[in-house]
Amino acid sequence: MKFDRFIKQIDVNYKEKISAANLPKKVLDKLDLTLSKDITTVRGLDFYHIVASVSQDFENDTVNAFEEYFKKKKAKDDAEATDIDNKYKAFIKQFIVLQQDVAKGAKIEDIRLSRILNREIPDFLAWEVYAIAVSREVSIESAFERLYKE
Repeated sequence: MKFDRFIKQIDVNYKEKISAANLPKKVLDKLDLTLSKDITTVRGLDFYHIVASVSQDFENDTVNAFEEYFKKKKAKDDAEATDIDNKYKAFIKQFIVLQQDVAKGAKIEDIRLSRILNREIPDFLAWEVYAIAVSREVSIESAFERLYKE
Protein backbone atom coordinates (compact mmCIF):
# COMPACT_ATOMS: atom_id res chain seq x y z
CA MET A 1 0.00 0.00 0.00
CA LYS A 2 1.22 3.48 -0.80
CA PHE A 3 1.92 5.67 2.21
CA ASP A 4 -0.38 8.48 1.03
CA ARG A 5 -3.27 6.01 0.74
CA PHE A 6 -2.63 4.82 4.29
CA ILE A 7 -2.49 8.41 5.58
CA LYS A 8 -5.72 9.22 3.75
CA GLN A 9 -7.41 6.29 5.55
CA ILE A 10 -6.44 7.90 8.84
CA ASP A 11 -7.74 11.34 7.86
CA VAL A 12 -9.04 12.51 4.50
CA ASN A 13 -7.88 16.02 5.39
CA TYR A 14 -4.31 14.82 5.92
CA LYS A 15 -2.81 17.46 3.60
CA GLU A 16 -4.21 20.28 5.74
CA LYS A 17 -3.01 18.65 8.96
CA ILE A 18 0.46 18.03 7.57
CA SER A 19 0.65 21.65 6.37
CA ALA A 20 -0.37 22.89 9.80
CA ALA A 21 2.08 20.63 11.62
CA ASN A 22 5.57 21.75 12.52
CA LEU A 23 7.42 18.97 10.70
CA PRO A 24 11.23 18.92 10.66
CA LYS A 25 12.76 20.40 7.50
CA LYS A 26 14.32 17.07 6.50
CA VAL A 27 10.84 15.49 6.54
CA LEU A 28 9.21 18.38 4.66
CA ASP A 29 11.92 18.48 1.99
CA LYS A 30 11.03 15.00 0.78
CA LEU A 31 7.34 14.89 1.75
CA ASP A 32 5.98 14.22 -1.75
CA LEU A 33 8.52 11.46 -2.37
CA THR A 34 7.79 9.88 1.01
CA LEU A 35 4.03 9.94 0.47
CA SER A 36 4.44 8.19 -2.89
CA LYS A 37 6.45 5.29 -1.42
CA ASP A 38 5.21 1.87 -0.46
CA ILE A 39 4.55 2.00 3.28
CA THR A 40 7.09 -0.78 3.97
CA THR A 41 9.88 1.38 2.53
CA VAL A 42 9.16 4.58 4.50
CA ARG A 43 11.90 5.58 6.95
CA GLY A 44 11.03 5.65 10.63
CA LEU A 45 11.70 9.38 11.05
CA ASP A 46 9.34 10.30 8.21
CA PHE A 47 6.67 7.83 9.31
CA TYR A 48 6.71 9.07 12.90
CA HIS A 49 6.38 12.77 12.13
CA ILE A 50 3.82 12.39 9.35
CA VAL A 51 1.58 9.89 11.14
CA ALA A 52 1.84 11.77 14.44
CA SER A 53 0.65 14.93 12.68
CA VAL A 54 -2.57 13.31 11.37
CA SER A 55 -3.36 10.48 13.77
CA GLN A 56 -5.58 10.51 16.84
CA ASP A 57 -4.19 7.09 17.87
CA PHE A 58 -0.60 6.59 16.74
CA GLU A 59 -0.26 3.14 18.32
CA ASN A 60 -3.37 1.71 16.66
CA ASP A 61 -2.67 3.30 13.29
CA THR A 62 0.87 1.91 13.30
CA VAL A 63 -0.44 -1.56 14.11
CA ASN A 64 -2.86 -1.21 11.18
CA ALA A 65 0.02 -0.18 8.94
CA PHE A 66 2.40 -3.03 9.69
CA GLU A 67 0.68 -5.90 11.48
CA GLU A 68 -0.07 -7.97 8.36
CA TYR A 69 3.34 -7.31 6.81
CA PHE A 70 5.11 -8.36 10.01
CA LYS A 71 2.92 -11.48 10.40
CA LYS A 72 3.78 -12.60 6.86
CA LYS A 73 7.47 -11.94 7.39
CA LYS A 74 7.41 -13.73 10.73
CA ALA A 75 5.54 -16.76 9.36
CA LYS A 76 8.05 -17.11 6.54
CA ASP A 77 11.04 -16.85 8.87
CA ASP A 78 9.48 -19.06 11.57
CA ALA A 79 8.99 -21.84 9.05
CA GLU A 80 12.77 -21.85 8.56
CA ALA A 81 13.65 -21.58 12.27
CA THR A 82 15.02 -24.44 14.31
CA ASP A 83 13.75 -25.36 17.73
CA ILE A 84 15.81 -24.97 20.88
CA ASP A 85 17.13 -28.46 21.42
CA ASN A 86 17.05 -28.68 25.20
CA LYS A 87 15.37 -27.22 28.26
CA TYR A 88 18.59 -25.61 29.53
CA LYS A 89 19.01 -23.50 26.41
CA ALA A 90 15.34 -22.60 26.53
CA PHE A 91 15.68 -21.51 30.16
CA ILE A 92 18.75 -19.32 29.59
CA LYS A 93 17.39 -17.81 26.37
CA GLN A 94 14.78 -15.85 28.32
CA PHE A 95 17.53 -13.88 30.11
CA ILE A 96 19.77 -13.11 27.16
CA VAL A 97 19.10 -10.21 24.83
CA LEU A 98 21.70 -9.95 22.13
CA GLN A 99 21.65 -7.83 19.02
CA GLN A 100 21.00 -10.99 17.00
CA ASP A 101 18.04 -11.80 19.29
CA VAL A 102 16.54 -8.39 18.58
CA ALA A 103 17.11 -8.87 14.85
CA LYS A 104 15.64 -12.36 14.90
CA GLY A 105 12.58 -11.33 16.93
CA ALA A 106 11.90 -8.37 14.66
CA LYS A 107 12.67 -10.35 11.49
CA ILE A 108 15.39 -7.92 10.44
CA GLU A 109 18.54 -9.28 8.83
CA ASP A 110 21.44 -9.29 11.32
CA ILE A 111 23.71 -7.48 8.89
CA ARG A 112 21.13 -4.76 8.25
CA LEU A 113 20.67 -4.14 11.97
CA SER A 114 24.44 -3.96 12.44
CA ARG A 115 24.74 -1.48 9.58
CA ILE A 116 22.00 0.72 11.07
CA LEU A 117 23.61 0.64 14.51
CA ASN A 118 27.00 1.49 12.99
CA ARG A 119 25.31 4.36 11.05
CA GLU A 120 26.24 2.86 7.67
CA ILE A 121 22.49 3.00 6.98
CA PRO A 122 21.01 6.28 8.28
CA ASP A 123 17.68 5.09 9.70
CA PHE A 124 15.36 2.20 10.38
CA LEU A 125 12.43 1.60 8.08
CA ALA A 126 9.20 2.33 9.93
CA TRP A 127 8.10 -1.32 9.88
CA GLU A 128 11.41 -2.25 11.55
CA VAL A 129 10.73 0.11 14.47
CA TYR A 130 7.25 -1.41 14.73
CA ALA A 131 8.66 -4.95 14.61
CA ILE A 132 11.30 -4.27 17.26
CA ALA A 133 8.71 -2.72 19.57
CA VAL A 134 6.29 -5.63 19.12
CA SER A 135 8.96 -8.30 19.52
CA ARG A 136 10.40 -6.66 22.66
CA GLU A 137 6.92 -5.90 24.06
CA VAL A 138 7.48 -2.14 24.12
CA SER A 139 4.79 0.42 23.33
CA ILE A 140 4.95 1.18 19.62
CA GLU A 141 4.41 4.89 20.14
CA SER A 142 7.07 4.94 22.85
CA ALA A 143 9.58 3.26 20.54
CA PHE A 144 8.98 5.83 17.79
CA GLU A 145 9.12 8.71 20.27
CA ARG A 146 12.42 7.51 21.75
CA LEU A 147 13.96 7.52 18.32
CA TYR A 148 12.34 10.50 16.63
CA LYS A 149 10.59 12.92 18.98
CA GLU A 150 12.52 16.18 19.04
